[in-house]
Amino acid sequence: MDNKQRIVAACFKRTKTKNIRSGASSAYVKRLKAALVKKEIHSNTIQQKTHIETSKAKPKQKDLAGDARKRLESARFRYLNEKLYTTSSSEAWELFQEDPESFDVYHKGFKNQVLKWPVNPLDIIISDILKGPRHWVVADFGCGEAQMAHTIPNQVYSFDLVAANDKVTACDMASVPLAMKVVDVAVFCLSLMGSNIHDFLKEANRVLRIGGTLYVAEVESRCQNIQEFLKNVERFGFQLKENSLQKYFFLAKFNKIQNLNPKATMPRLYLKPCLYKKR
Repeated sequence: MDNKQRIVAACFKRTKTKNIRSGASSAYVKRLKAALVKKEIHSNTIQQKTHIETSKAKPKQKDLAGDARKRLESARFRYLNEKLYTTSSSEAWELFQEDPESFDVYHKGFKNQVLKWPVNPLDIIISDILKGPRHWVVADFGCGEAQMAHTIPNQVYSFDLVAANDKVTACDMASVPLAMKVVDVAVFCLSLMGSNIHDFLKEANRVLRIGGTLYVAEVESRCQNIQEFLKNVERFGFQLKENSLQKYFFLAKFNKIQNLNPKATMPRLYLKPCLYKKR
């Protein structure tokens, strides 16, 4: 092999080696790129998964806080409910004067309970009063947020332990700020609460005119014997006119037939406390 041939062979060998190295380098780069892409995809997948799990966790945390708040409100409602049923109206009056916000807690819980009923007794009473003349004057004992005063065109005196709005007069139901024989209708809708409900009925007799109407709606389970309870109500100067039994409650309608002596000692009436179980 002459010098020229040797030079050509050497060049060919260097070119072949370079190409081989270049091919190896190119393959390595491709593998490296593929590995980086795979790693990036894996990283993005983890980030997406973490984001989804975090998104799911936030509502759960919010729900836990909401559930805790609901349980606290329910516990407070049950406590207040038991107090109202087992203490005198004067004691309940003092309780809510010291802590008016408790009244809001109680009525919120009370409304939630009544909303579960198929019929609200107050709606029945309102419908019946609307059939009468508009000049009738109404006294709503234990009115809550004064739904009746906001609904009917009649003059309505709304009484409760705390004034939820400007239509409500805050007072003890056993002694309302009305003169004798000035109203045509007296209403106790789920409000014969406390250990002195006989004082409420005596007060209703005092403010009602002869021939006036008394509505009493109460939870059925509070009465061991509804008929016996209604007969006892009649002893306060009333005569039973109508009585209906609905799901969860009974509704009685009386007429006032006689005035009571303000100093007369009246029989004590009792209704079982309507206590709600812890859920």
